Amino acid sequence: MNELKESGFDAAKTVENGNKYLLGNGYLGYRGTLDEFGASECVGLNIAGKYDGVKGKWRETVNAFNPFYMAAYAGGIALDAREKNVAFHEVALDIFSGLFKRKTVFDVNGTSVTLKCERFVNMASKSNLCSRVIITADKDIRLNIKAGVDTDIWELNGPHFKDVKTKISGDTITASGTTQELGYRISVECKYSQRIENFSGGFGYINADIKKGEKFVLDRVAFVLFGEENADGESYDDKLKSHLKEWERLWSISRVYFKDDKRAQFALDYSIYHLLILAPKGEYSIAARGLSGQTYKGAVFWDTEIFMLPFFLNTLPDCAKNLIKYRINTLPEAKKKAQSYGYGGAFYAWESQDGYDACSDFNVTDVFTHRPVRTYFKDKQIHISADVAYAILKYYEHTGDDELMLAGGLETVLECAEFARTYSYYNHVKDRYELLDVIGPDEYHERVNNNAYTNYIFYNITKRGVELYEKFKKAYPESAVKKLKEWVEKLYLPKPDKNGVIEQFDGYFKLEDVEVEEVRSRLKHPNEYWGGSGGVATATRVIKQADVIMLFNLYPGLFSKEVQKANYEFYLPYTEHGSSLSHCAYALTACRIGKTDGAYKAFMDSAEIDLKGGGKQWAGEIYIGGTHPAASGGAWMTAVYGFGCNKEKK
Repeated sequence: MNELKESGFDAAKTVENGNKYLLGNGYLGYRGTLDEFGASECVGLNIAGKYDGVKGKWRETVNAFNPFYMAAYAGGIALDAREKNVAFHEVALDIFSGLFKRKTVFDVNGTSVTLKCERFVNMASKSNLCSRVIITADKDIRLNIKAGVDTDIWELNGPHFKDVKTKISGDTITASGTTQELGYRISVECKYSQRIENFSGGFGYINADIKKGEKFVLDRVAFVLFGEENADGESYDDKLKSHLKEWERLWSISRVYFKDDKRAQFALDYSIYHLLILAPKGEYSIAARGLSGQTYKGAVFWDTEIFMLPFFLNTLPDCAKNLIKYRINTLPEAKKKAQSYGYGGAFYAWESQDGYDACSDFNVTDVFTHRPVRTYFKDKQIHISADVAYAILKYYEHTGDDELMLAGGLETVLECAEFARTYSYYNHVKDRYELLDVIGPDEYHERVNNNAYTNYIFYNITKRGVELYEKFKKAYPESAVKKLKEWVEKLYLPKPDKNGVIEQFDGYFKLEDVEVEEVRSRLKHPNEYWGGSGGVATATRVIKQADVIMLFNLYPGLFSKEVQKANYEFYLPYTEHGSSLSHCAYALTACRIGKTDGAYKAFMDSAEIDLKGGGKQWAGEIYIGGTHPAASGGAWMTAVYGFGCNKEKK
């Protein structure tokens, strides 16, 4: 199956379908919306790595002006999928060619008018996207089309543009503006294949008489340009040819096959599609919601290093290198953050915007009081630095790229270790170092001590970093490495209890022993936040996502099958899967311990999350919707590292 397809129009699915039918090329993302839609329907042309902030609001990625707005009329009647004269409507996404397709048939006073659209974000380019509209009728009819570059755009925390100007030159409309905070001058330029008349405010008009059975074709070739960049003069067909060729190449190196399972095959193909449209075209990284919009401020989380990097390491190593270089390039900002808290080394941004930590002190709004709730993600999720170091070491393990390690890779690993060393507390009574007052992957329990995931990953990245120092001695001061050697030998690592279970953090076993459904029944509002100081899960064993289980996937060789099985069975009933990162972690561990039924279910939960429109849309009063590329990466890992390596049966 090549296409994701849906018939009929449902206005309630507008936002969901914008995510589901998303197009992208690693730099631009265009939401799966219709030509006649505008800002209220969340049309979005998102740009990777371009941020802007408006005073008093969160900084986020910038949505560019929409080059593909079109309001068409036939015989004076609107050709709009929201109207009642729609006889047939269908949208489709061909995931093997990156083409969005739309077909709508209208009854215009007894005349059947068909509007078709084909659209793509050019995978063979950085700044180009194209659209072709074809209109036909079974009787002669008059067409009137309003088309142009729409500057009234969807923004979560805008408006981001000032000094907005529009102009027309021959067959080309251009809209440009300057971002409020960082002063980027961004232009959207669109060339039209039909003559445009009466231009005003970014829009012009196209009028035509079409004969019965004839095709009216409108091609639009658009570019998102910065500063003095210029568009080229290639046609729609030229662009399509190179775009399709690049998609053919990408699938030839990235497809993974399921045997005799069409549903799983399409879910995995769809997951890979979403990863491919995020492959960076420069030394920038991938946001937690990809290119689907401005959710989570367009920031880069640990999702990229832990859940997405493995796919790129095995398919597009140059892209993997870009992801690693992004973290090396932002090391100075990570060191500044550590210093601002009074520590040494590198404390990476929890929500990175080119190294700047965009994470707010108040990430959640209480649904009852409507007041912001203090959270400690930025301050206490110190495992982010270990995640970055782990990714660099994983990259080196795959590539043997000595040059990158000498050009900041090993330095970054050791600076992350140094941060943990300076953050740690020496317990004189027990003669050990501890990592206190942290948050692990499970965000429902804040400011805990000795989170197992955090302690183990810092221990392992430090040990490996110290080992590699012997090979790359010029990359770091010897005196600092000596301190790390002494520290890591005394870093506390929680061990399995008599039942083989590793306590997630100090005191976890003493929390109220209730499972997920009981805690869910205590909610008084569907969007209520489960964590924080007063959340319904805070004083219970219920956790947001895989925590100890995630540790097993990073270092499976450290723990016996029996220990992994004991922890899987213990923590699963307590896990709410409130994060899209959770299911795949359980799926991978399930594969290793022979629970193939559980692995398959968790794999499908991960791979189909955007097909089903799943995942939480709200955290308190904050919108967190969009695509879930980390879940896509987790689905790929489960297929390759889980099912592909699992030789056991249930």
